[in-house]
Amino acid sequence: MKPGAEAPAGGSLARSRLAAAWRDPVTVVITAATVLALGLRAYELSLPGYLLGLTEYDDGSYFGSAVHLVQGILPYRDFIFVQPPGIILLMSPAALVAKLTGTASGMAIGRVLTTLASAGGVVLVGLLVRHRGVLAALIACGVLAVFPDSIAAAHTVLVEPWLVLFCLLGAVAVFDWDRLTASRRRLAWGGIAFGFAGAIEGWAIIPVLVVAAICLPWVRRTVTFAAGVAAGFLVPVLPFMALAPARFYQSLIVAQVGDRSQELRVPI
Repeated sequence: MKPGAEAPAGGSLARSRLAAAWRDPVTVVITAATVLALGLRAYELSLPGYLLGLTEYDDGSYFGSAVHLVQGILPYRDFIFVQPPGIILLMSPAALVAKLTGTASGMAIGRVLTTLASAGGVVLVGLLVRHRGVLAALIACGVLAVFPDSIAAAHTVLVEPWLVLFCLLGAVAVFDWDRLTASRRRLAWGGIAFGFAGAIEGWAIIPVLVVAAICLPWVRRTVTFAAGVAAGFLVPVLPFMALAPARFYQSLIVAQVGDRSQELRVPI
């Protein structure tokens, strides 16, 4: 047999496997739901005034803080910012472009990136449940694709689509089908993803606690996951905290859970 004689057969096998994967009904469902999600979010972004206009308040704070950061003006030390710094870091590449093209173009890039992040969540939730079959993928992907609040949150630079994206990245990493993965590397990377989600918004603590509770019977897995979460959160957060610890505490803790002016109690 001549050297390399089996290469074409191997290539044909790879192509046949790829073709079979694309014909898999679950893959078709995930792809269709992702296209639908992207289409709905792109449509909203295409409405008059949505790409380059003013539609929110928070997005100006998030993107403007990223613009400040690339100019050397640091959150917490030089100005108040009431969220963890994750969204600032995510918007920094768009803020760097804004130095050349203007902040309107930079904001538009940030909005497009947020739209893509929201649609990417549909892919990840499909990967998370694909072993459960077509119906589970259809329900999970379909709900996330058309959920009104998800679409609304994706129309500009807001933290929720990014929070969901990194939590789902963490979930895909730490679970093998319906079980916790035995791979410590995957647990570590999953923890890092969850930790960075917490650096975007504090609500990531809820899925972190759930996964940590699942890990409890295995000490090494618990330690690995916890170390990943700590690294994912502290690496982006600690430099800002170290530069202005008192302001950091006032911004993230006091401003979020302290007394607010004109507060209103809502009956259950």
